[in-house]
Amino acid sequence: MRYQYGSTGGDVVTDTDGDILTGRPGTVWTARAGGSTVTDILALDGTPTGGSVVTDSRGRVEFQGPDGVTATLWWDSGGGVRWAVQPTEPDRIARRQVEIYGVLASTVGEPEGVAELDVDGHVPQDQLPDLSASYVPYPAGGQEGDTLIRGADEGVFWGRSSAGTVSPWAALESQAGPRWVAHRGAALLAPENTTEAFRMSVALQADAIEIDVYKTLDGGLFVMHDSTVDRTSNLTGTTSNVTIPAALRGRIDAGSWFANTWPSDLRIPLFADVLADLGNTVPIIVHCNNSGSGAAAVAEILRQELEQAVCIMAWSEAELVAARAAGIPSVLLDADGVLSGQTYAGLLAAGTGHLGVDYSQATTSTINAAAAAGLRVMVYTVNRRAHFAALPTSGSVWAVISDDPWFVRGTSALRATDLFGAGTFYHGMPGLADTGDYRGFFQLGSPSWWGLDAVTAGPPDTGNGGFAGVGHHYLGPLPSTFTLDFDYVIDSVDYASASLQVMLGIGDTQFDDQAGGAANPNGYNVLVRQSGTIDVYRVTSGTPTNIGTVATAAITTGTTQHLRIQVTATQIIVTRTNIASPNSVTVTNNTYRSGMYPNFGVRDTKTRWANVAIT
Repeated sequence: MRYQYGSTGGDVVTDTDGDILTGRPGTVWTARAGGSTVTDILALDGTPTGGSVVTDSRGRVEFQGPDGVTATLWWDSGGGVRWAVQPTEPDRIARRQVEIYGVLASTVGEPEGVAELDVDGHVPQDQLPDLSASYVPYPAGGQEGDTLIRGADEGVFWGRSSAGTVSPWAALESQAGPRWVAHRGAALLAPENTTEAFRMSVALQADAIEIDVYKTLDGGLFVMHDSTVDRTSNLTGTTSNVTIPAALRGRIDAGSWFANTWPSDLRIPLFADVLADLGNTVPIIVHCNNSGSGAAAVAEILRQELEQAVCIMAWSEAELVAARAAGIPSVLLDADGVLSGQTYAGLLAAGTGHLGVDYSQATTSTINAAAAAGLRVMVYTVNRRAHFAALPTSGSVWAVISDDPWFVRGTSALRATDLFGAGTFYHGMPGLADTGDYRGFFQLGSPSWWGLDAVTAGPPDTGNGGFAGVGHHYLGPLPSTFTLDFDYVIDSVDYASASLQVMLGIGDTQFDDQAGGAANPNGYNVLVRQSGTIDVYRVTSGTPTNIGTVATAAITTGTTQHLRIQVTATQIIVTRTNIASPNSVTVTNNTYRSGMYPNFGVRDTKTRWANVAIT
């Protein structure tokens, strides 16, 4: 974000409690720690303010400087703690007049201020105050990024104070680990690699954002992950063969692959636009995916003067060369972290200080060894709390890259009810690896439904043999005793014994009735069939054992039903509350309690859920 020097004041200065410091004297420095004292700051009329600066009645510090500066000064009220002081941005239309005449930008349009502009957007000469006596001409030699200050020799000169700026990447470095990175802009919560996803991640205060870029056939850069554009956009073909005009013509078809409630005409972001939108607001990890994309990304980063806000990531060191030369942090991706044809020391000596590894392939000893060698280890793509818990806790993990970092780190709000009325996915709703992007559909209304379609023509059927499932982990971990209620509609089935399923699994790992096997979590799986049969299975080390069954009335497709699952200290009770007896099965079993996460699934049915509640 760029700021204009020469306005009526800087950002409001507050103390550690967030209280505005008004009328307080202080000293200005060029760095957060150490640095040089700014012996004098010029007031807006060009007169020196003296060695001590005083905030005004609104807690602002006044000073004068050039257009478009990104630098920060630091103000110390004497307590030893320094606060950043960044000038507010004035009316851009009045910039020319501010620069030439020293007119206070804040007076434009204000009482007793300049009230109108001419046809060229300038303040008419006859409305300008005569500041000739107090105006301080800008010295020659100033560059963008400099600040007008007075030094110890009483001379007015341009001083570069950007060394005192805590840039986004430096701020990330100073954080305690692990840092949490929104992968593709948090791909489980918004359509990946879209402006909407990036803005959401900023709003939810991600520590950093990872994006993917490709160099286009005509030399530009746009944001896309896959080697083909078919999966997420309405374009077709090889990603590296796309041109910038084609990217601008195309759209992200989010309604077809992310969620049916999302529009299918989201813009495909250009890299330059992402930098302009996010620059200096959040650290950005730029994953360069094809040949030449690393150098092209660095060129655009330097053009926008954002080298202190980004990091370049690639699978090949060749794509990191430009970043190293520009002093931009870089990450080499290597799934198992062992490296081939390179050493940790060699990587550091070459100028790359970060290593990205796959959580499922890199061992604890490898992560620890890389960190001990001095590398900052980023682990991807961690979407389950159980997977995060298995990572080293010794401090070797510098950052965690996740599609839903807020859920995995445990900062998203635990809910006792669904949020289907939002019409999109909430934290803790991962799908199955074997069904790709498919995580069901939304049907908004009263009530609002979320559902899965795995009948013969359903979206995931070809990917996972008729089973689809999604974790509803925002409800967990569940206590040792609880009641789970929900409405459901079985819209269609491929055969009478097809089922909807509710798996209460220990931990938030994936449950896959089709292909999970021993990888499935332990717990209880409740199956409701269109025939009316309810089965309760205990799942241990991937092996299901039927521990209870009841035959209830057949379910008419398309009708709303209600199911209640009660877990007591000794029993599991499953009841169809909307029909007469026989409508319930009671199982006495206490093998698993506490730490359960619900997973909703379907086998060869199309089923909807609503009014999900935990009590």
